[in-house]
Amino acid sequence: MANLVPCSPKDRMTDPNQLPTTSQPEPPPAPAEPPAWPATTPPTDTPPGPGFALPVTPVPTSSRSGGGYGKWLAVILIPVLAIITFSGGVAAGRGGMFGGGAAAGASPTPGTANANLDLVEEAWKAIHENYVDAKNLDDQVLTYGAIRGMTEAVGDEGHTSFMTADEAKAIDQSLSGTFVGIGVQVGGEDATGPVINSVIPGTPAEGAKLQRGDRIIAVDGWKTTGHTIDEVVAKVRGPEGESVTLTIGRASVADFDVSITRRKFDLPLVSWTMVPGRKIGIIRLEQFATGATKAIEGAITGAKAAGATALILDLRGNPGGYVSEAIGVTSQFVGDGIVYQSIDASGTTKDVPVQPGGLATDIPLVVLADGNSASSAEIVTGAIQDARRGTVVGVKTFGTGTVLGRFDLSDGSSLRIGVERWLTRGGRPIWHEGLEPDVKVALADTATPLRPDDIHDMTAAQLAASDDTQVLKALDVLKGKG
Repeated sequence: MANLVPCSPKDRMTDPNQLPTTSQPEPPPAPAEPPAWPATTPPTDTPPGPGFALPVTPVPTSSRSGGGYGKWLAVILIPVLAIITFSGGVAAGRGGMFGGGAAAGASPTPGTANANLDLVEEAWKAIHENYVDAKNLDDQVLTYGAIRGMTEAVGDEGHTSFMTADEAKAIDQSLSGTFVGIGVQVGGEDATGPVINSVIPGTPAEGAKLQRGDRIIAVDGWKTTGHTIDEVVAKVRGPEGESVTLTIGRASVADFDVSITRRKFDLPLVSWTMVPGRKIGIIRLEQFATGATKAIEGAITGAKAAGATALILDLRGNPGGYVSEAIGVTSQFVGDGIVYQSIDASGTTKDVPVQPGGLATDIPLVVLADGNSASSAEIVTGAIQDARRGTVVGVKTFGTGTVLGRFDLSDGSSLRIGVERWLTRGGRPIWHEGLEPDVKVALADTATPLRPDDIHDMTAAQLAASDDTQVLKALDVLKGKG
């Protein structure tokens, strides 16, 4: 079985065929109203793990629940946009180190796949036979390094990639909405390590007084420089009740260590509040996990009941999730036509239609997006923009318009390979391009993105004096409409 998952942002947090066979449960049935996919690739709500199905339960919304931006450590580190299962076959493998070899008596043609794989095997043997400390070589490390090198050489940065078994497990958990970890979100990295973009309220990280802008320099003494965010995440994650020591870099103070005990917590999908002094509801969607559409419906209903005559949809830092949820969320704001176009490896293009019955298809709307808005967040942003249903405020989005095929390997590790790409409703490319906002407003590095929970506790004057220039511009765009 194979799982398809769209790609993740480079700041990522976290999809065919069975390779060496492993026991896997059957995926859940397709949604009742799936998009128009080919019969061989019916969409499901199977999460990005090999056959691990999450319960499809409504996620409660709150008018005051907190949120964050970027990638959740010990939680969601690789945005997942679509998960589609299909059946098929894999070509027979090679012998030797890679499972095969040229047929007996045959000489590989230079430059062919067989010749190139033979070259890799030559290098493997040369290292083992000649390296001065060959007895201490770790074959798994060498193998993983070779696979990572292949995925990097593809040139599909931030998309086609390799995951160890631990990294794959982290992604399997990423869209369940409940996590064991510390509760921070990272949105990039500098020369000394990943940078914390947000701290989830009520989590161990908040209790440890971690802050936005802190850099994770080391995890239990292991230096993070030179390692991928996925590798760092695997180090930070761990069993509930056990502690992890982070070395933190913070501006104007010396580096310091902080010990944090991991525990289980829920990540709220949606938060919303009314803007003080205005008839505007601001709704923030953290990711497109199972239940996102129901949560958005609840927020829209609540905002309208509170008197909202205009809405702000905050997708800043949203890394993506299930494509079925992207379709559902878009359909709340766009009344007809299509959500996006998909193009497979053969060049075949398919239109994915809007679902009827949206709750906010004519209300004035602003979408907030930034460089960490990716995948499904870009699908929704592009559809609203192309349909002229709202104004997009912020900066160019990340540019992750591909579906990743997840190929699980025999030891639990996985390959993510770009197998399909998306265009917006109007035919614009997303992959490697991103989407430009209608109104460009950058947020200062020192500025704090406001969550609905923050705005709820502000007066109109305090909001006007805040440094979240993107929210302020959204309010300006909606002047006279709410």
